[in-house]
Amino acid sequence: MEEPQEAQEPQEPQDAETPADTVLPEVPAFALVEVDSVHSEMMRVSPNGAMAILGSDGPLAKANEKPRMRVKLDYDFSLGEHEVTCLEFKRLSDVEYWSVEPVCESDSAPVVGISFYDAILYANAYSRVNGYDTVYTYFKQLNDANGNCTYLEGLTFHPEVNGYRLPTEAEWVLAASVAWDPSQSWNATNAELKIHEVCSFRDSAGFCDLAGNVLELTNDWLGTFRDTTVVDYVGAPVGGVLREKVVKGGMVAQQPSDMNLYSRGDVYAVTASSIAGYIGFRLALGAIPHATWMDNRGYASDGQASVRASSADIRRLVGTVRAKLAFRNDRTGNLAFVDYREGVVNAVEISDTLPVYHPDISPDGMKVAFCTGIEGVKGGSALYVRNLDADGSGLVKLDVESAAIPRWYVDGRGDTSIIYVDDAGDNSGDAEFFSRATWKVPFSAGKFGKPKKLFDGAYHGGLSPDGRRAVSGAKRLHVNVDGRDEVWLGGAQACNASLSGDGTDRTLFLDFGSEPGRKFAGTKYGVHERLLVADSGGRIVAAVPAPSGYSFDHSEWAGWGNVAVVTLVNAGGAHGKIAAVNLDDSSVVELVEAEELWHPCLWVMANPATGSNSLDLDSAGVYRDIVYGPDERAMSLKMRMFWDMKDSVEMIAIGSSRTERAVDPSRMSMRSLNFGYVGGDMWATLYLADNYVVPHASHLKYLVFEISPDLMKNARYFRMTSVYNQAPGFIYDMNHGFWKDGLPQGFVSVVDENVRYTAADSADYVNTRGMLKIEAHGWGGENPEILRDTVMPDYLNELFASSVDSVTAFIDSTADKGFKIIGLVYPQSPEYANTGAFGRHGIKRSLAMETFAYFDSLSRVYPHFVLVDENQFGLHGYTDSMANDFDHLSTAGAERLTDRLDSLLKALDR
Repeated sequence: MEEPQEAQEPQEPQDAETPADTVLPEVPAFALVEVDSVHSEMMRVSPNGAMAILGSDGPLAKANEKPRMRVKLDYDFSLGEHEVTCLEFKRLSDVEYWSVEPVCESDSAPVVGISFYDAILYANAYSRVNGYDTVYTYFKQLNDANGNCTYLEGLTFHPEVNGYRLPTEAEWVLAASVAWDPSQSWNATNAELKIHEVCSFRDSAGFCDLAGNVLELTNDWLGTFRDTTVVDYVGAPVGGVLREKVVKGGMVAQQPSDMNLYSRGDVYAVTASSIAGYIGFRLALGAIPHATWMDNRGYASDGQASVRASSADIRRLVGTVRAKLAFRNDRTGNLAFVDYREGVVNAVEISDTLPVYHPDISPDGMKVAFCTGIEGVKGGSALYVRNLDADGSGLVKLDVESAAIPRWYVDGRGDTSIIYVDDAGDNSGDAEFFSRATWKVPFSAGKFGKPKKLFDGAYHGGLSPDGRRAVSGAKRLHVNVDGRDEVWLGGAQACNASLSGDGTDRTLFLDFGSEPGRKFAGTKYGVHERLLVADSGGRIVAAVPAPSGYSFDHSEWAGWGNVAVVTLVNAGGAHGKIAAVNLDDSSVVELVEAEELWHPCLWVMANPATGSNSLDLDSAGVYRDIVYGPDERAMSLKMRMFWDMKDSVEMIAIGSSRTERAVDPSRMSMRSLNFGYVGGDMWATLYLADNYVVPHASHLKYLVFEISPDLMKNARYFRMTSVYNQAPGFIYDMNHGFWKDGLPQGFVSVVDENVRYTAADSADYVNTRGMLKIEAHGWGGENPEILRDTVMPDYLNELFASSVDSVTAFIDSTADKGFKIIGLVYPQSPEYANTGAFGRHGIKRSLAMETFAYFDSLSRVYPHFVLVDENQFGLHGYTDSMANDFDHLSTAGAERLTDRLDSLLKALDR
C-alpha cells in the first residue's frame, strides 16, 4: 500500500481542466455536423475545437443554471436528427414486449408520456437490435400500473461503452448551438398547444426540432455548475434524493423568446420517474472516453462507485433498511457512503482534499470518523469526524500529534467516545508495538473531549462493550484480555482484525493460509482466501471461503448479527467490490462496485427507545417511496411537520401548489402549517383532511381549504394512487385505521427518525413550517397558458360534480368539530379574464362562476364555512412582482395574501 498523504485541511476545488489563471486558447465557434453515413437518421458531430457553453451568467438564469461553464469534448458522437417517434417506439416495444403505452399524437410525432427510465430501456433495446453493447445496466425494474418504468435498481451508466444512449447536456448544447433558432419551431405562437410531426422544422445543420415541439430528456442528472472548464462532462454523479434530470429545448406552450440553450428544466421538476405529455427524447451514439462527473461542491471525478444491492437486499440481510455503508473510493480518494433508508440507493461521495482511511459510522448513523493513516503503515495520522451527508459538513479534527483507525464506542452509561491508536504500524515486534498506545476520547455535541490513555499497545481492532478486551492484527493477532497481552494463531501472520460488538468477544480476521486456518478449513488456501472467526478463547470457529476468482480484504464486523463486510479482490489485485458476508450460511451479497474500493463500514441502526415494540420501524413514518419526485418528497416532510405540530397547530392551509406557494406560516399570528403541495388536487386534499387533520389536530381553529374549480375534474385516484398508495408510511397508517383510536407510544419519534430533512430541503424551505422561496417572474404575459380544453366531456362533468358533492359532504361532516373552514380561491393571471377559461388547467368561466356562487351559498347554511375569493376573476390587484407564473404567487405575493388571511382570521376570532 502507498504511504498516506500528509493530513491537510480541505481546500476549495480547483479547475477541473485548467488552472484558474490559464488563458484559454481561441477555439472555433461551432462544431462540425454532417450526415452519419453509417447510422440511419443520425448526424455525426465533431467538436472541431468548439466548446459547449452550459449555463448562463444572465440575470434571468435560475440558480441551477448559473454560472456559465465551458465543456470540452474530446470525441466525436452521433445524435439523432429528430426525437424518437411513436412509431419507432412502438415497433421496438413489439420486439421487446414492453407493457408501456406511450402517448402519441400520431405515429410520426415524438413519443411522450414516458419516463427517463423508459427512454434508457429503449436505448438499450435499440443497441441490442442493432448489434451494440448496452450502455445501461441494472438489476431490477419497477413499473407502475400503466406499464411505465418508474425505477431501475442498481442503474449504472457505462460511458465507455459504444452503444445507443441519451445525449449528455453538453452534447445536446454543442449540437444545438450550430444553428439555434427558436423562431423556426413549434411553439406557443403556431402550435395551438398540439405536438406536431417530427422534422416539420429542420435547422441549417440538419437537426429537427431541437427547439420547440417537445422538451427532450438528456442523460445527465441535474447538478450545479462552476466557472471553469470540464472535459467530457456528464452531469452530477447521482440523482440524489430528488433524482432530477436535465431537459433541454422547448415545447409547444412556450414562446420562442422563452427558449434558450441554457435552460435545464421545466416549470415543474423533472425526475427520472416523471411522466409528462410534452417531454420526449432523442438518441445519441458513441463512447465517452474520459467521462467526468461533477458534484454539487464543484469537484470533478471520473471513478464513481455503482450500487449493486437494493434496500430490499439489505433488509433481507440484516432485517431492516435502517443501514448505511461508508467506504473509501481509492480511485477518487474520497469518502463515500450509501444510505439504504432512502429507497433510491446511490453512492454519494464527499469530495475534498483530505486523505480518508478506515471510516467508522457513529452509533446514531449521523456522523463518520476517519483517519489519514492506514493499518500496517508506520507514521503520523490525523483523526477527523464529520457529518455523514453529501457535503461532509461539521468537520472537526482531534488535536493530538497522531491518531489512527478510529472506532466509535458507547460505554455502559451511554456515553459516546472514540477509541484510537497513536500509530498503526505493523505489530510484529513487541518492543515497538508496546511503545505505542490505545486511547479513548469522549465525543459529544460535535466536539472532542480530553483523550485518555487506556493501555500500552496499539490495539486498533476494537474494544469490547465491557472494556476488558481489545484486539489488533497487523501482522500478528494480538489480544488484550484484562490488561494481559496474548498472541493467537501461533504467531502466524494475520491482519484486518475486528472485535465483535455484540458481547460474544469473537474476533474476525484474515490470514495468509496459516496452519491453524488450514487445519480448521480442512484444505489449503491462499492469502486472504478465508474469512476467519475466533471465539473468545482464540479457537477458530468459522472459515468462510472467498468467491471463486476473489480473495478478501479489509474485513470488519457489520453493525448487526452474524454479518461481516469486506472488499473483494480479483486476481489482478484490484479491490473492485465491497460485499457483505453472512457467516451463518457463508453467502456473499455484493454491495457496491468500482475500480478500487477500501475500508468498508456497514452500520445498522438499533431499534430506538420508542416505548413500543409493535411499530414496524421500516414502515411507520416512511412517507416516501422510490418513485417519488421532489414534490412528493416535500409532502413527506410536511407529514413530519404535521405529526410534530398536531397538538399545537391552530391553522392548517391545505391544497395544491397554489396553497404551497401562497401561505407563509411564519407571518401568521397563530401557530400554522402550510400543508399544500404540488399535485394536491381536491381528492388528495380531502384524503389528508379526513384521515389526518380532523382526527389528530386537536387544537385546530381554522382549516384553509383550497377551492380551485379547474382542479376539481381530476379522477378520484389520479394523484392519490401515486402519492398515498405507494409509500409504506401511508399504507401503514391506512392499515391501522389512520390511528383514529389513538397513536401508539413513540409513533411521533419514529416519524421524526424516518422523515429527515436534508441540505437540499433546507435550501428550499425558509423555515421548518414549509414556506418555499418563490422568485417573481410575473403572470406570464398576455397569452396565459391553458393546459386543457374548457369544454369538458360528460365523464369529466361527472367527476367535477362528484368533487363538489364530496367537498360539500366534508363541510357538513365537520359542522360540530370546533374549527372553521375558509374556502380560499387563489389568484391567477388577470389575463384569463380575456379568455373563455377560468384558469391554467381549463374550465369554463361560466362554470367557475356557478361553482363559487354555490360555495358562497353554503356559508349561509354552515356557519363554520366562509368563502374567500382572492382571485375575483382577475380583478385581484396582485401585480406581476407578486407572481411566479400563470397561477402561482411569488414570495411578495405570498406575503400579501398571508397578511390578508391573518387579518381575516383575527377578525373571526373576535
